[in-house]
Amino acid sequence: MILIEKFIYFYSLFILGYSITVTALYLILIVVSWKRLREFVGIIQTNITSVTHYTKPISIVVPAYNEEQTIVDSVHSFMQLDYPEFEVIVVNDGSTDQTMDKLIQFFDLYPVELDSDMKIETTPIRQAYKSHTYSDLILLDKENGGKADALNAGINASVYPLFCAIDADCIIEKDALLRIVSPFLKHEETIAVGGMVRIANGSDIKDGQIVKTKVPQKMIERFQVIEYFRAFLTSRIGWQRYNALMIISGAFGLFKKSAVLDVGGFERTIGEDMELILRLHEKFRQTGEPYHIGFASDAVCWTQAPDSYKGLESQRIRWHRGLFDSLNRHRKMISNPKYGSVGLASMPYFFLVELLGPVIEMVGYIVMALAIYLNILSSTVALIFLVTCLMGILFSYSAILFEEISYKRYGNLKDILLLFMVSILEQFYYRQLTVWWRVKAFFNYSKGSKQWGTIERKNFDSKIKNQ
Repeated sequence: MILIEKFIYFYSLFILGYSITVTALYLILIVVSWKRLREFVGIIQTNITSVTHYTKPISIVVPAYNEEQTIVDSVHSFMQLDYPEFEVIVVNDGSTDQTMDKLIQFFDLYPVELDSDMKIETTPIRQAYKSHTYSDLILLDKENGGKADALNAGINASVYPLFCAIDADCIIEKDALLRIVSPFLKHEETIAVGGMVRIANGSDIKDGQIVKTKVPQKMIERFQVIEYFRAFLTSRIGWQRYNALMIISGAFGLFKKSAVLDVGGFERTIGEDMELILRLHEKFRQTGEPYHIGFASDAVCWTQAPDSYKGLESQRIRWHRGLFDSLNRHRKMISNPKYGSVGLASMPYFFLVELLGPVIEMVGYIVMALAIYLNILSSTVALIFLVTCLMGILFSYSAILFEEISYKRYGNLKDILLLFMVSILEQFYYRQLTVWWRVKAFFNYSKGSKQWGTIERKNFDSKIKNQ
């Protein structure tokens, strides 16, 4: 009994110190993000089309596997983008559903000879197609090799110096390319830029574009809206300020093709998007070449979030395994001054907070439950739990306010108040659930499990009102 009490006491002290450290880091990111957003508000309101004469041509690469429910809407939205010169390369990665048939029928595709260099080795391309309707649309039908392999096949077939990787279940706003290319035009050392990913669930769509942003109906979808705000409007804006951004979402990112080819393209890993960014950081830090990896918070991509707990669990387990795998592959960079702000700041943060944090938090819940059961719950343990919840709510409120002040996508006061309420509810159920999923992923990866997992896709029309 005495040993248990001592363990609870010392773990409580550890959690207290850990919580203070993490809270301080979060506050720093919030302050940095807030300052950056204040500087950026004026730019957001400018007429972005005024820079169209100075843009660089872009190849849009869309990997697709069993995306029959969303692929037509997504590709249709890509073809309507406001951008002077671009091509869309859809890579069918051995789909077993009607993805190919729907693309061929809707876009009037016909077979052509593929003329591309095998810069990166991929599984064989079975057939290439072009469209009678859109001259800049290409479809590659290849044997299944995974998302990274499909992206590499698209890179091989691309003809432009920049390529944009976009998920097949996404819709991007018409001016998104103009906004995400902006850092490349301002700073020639830019090699990659991530875009802002938002939840499309619940919003109105017309002709492949979001026409009215709404808070989703399901609570599980609302929780994800809050999560995405925190991840993109605080964390990523903060890290990119110090050129220490480690994640560009696989849903929407723009890359300098030559830089990606220099490091061998995408690796066939469970977290190919994060792993590529770490490899780029590693390469450029080692060579000493000037470079910048940025984030364009006004370049918006809308994605379909899981609307079931089963689908969300699969997604979060995959994300956490990808994090573990990427950090493990590049562990020599952690706390290594050779890699500057990445090695000394963002990688230790992701290791201690994002990777180990769920395990530490779960043990904390067990310790608190044990203390309650043994009737030895101290005021310190209770205070730590309360402060952790309050800080979580504060960070969510900050992200919501960032969104409303800077972008005003949810102009309805009722929606804003609803999101504030969701932020409170998140701390007392949803947070513990996602912590448990990430703990499962941590130990499954440690045992060698690297399964991808699946998420059920639904037609945009069935989830979003199409007017």
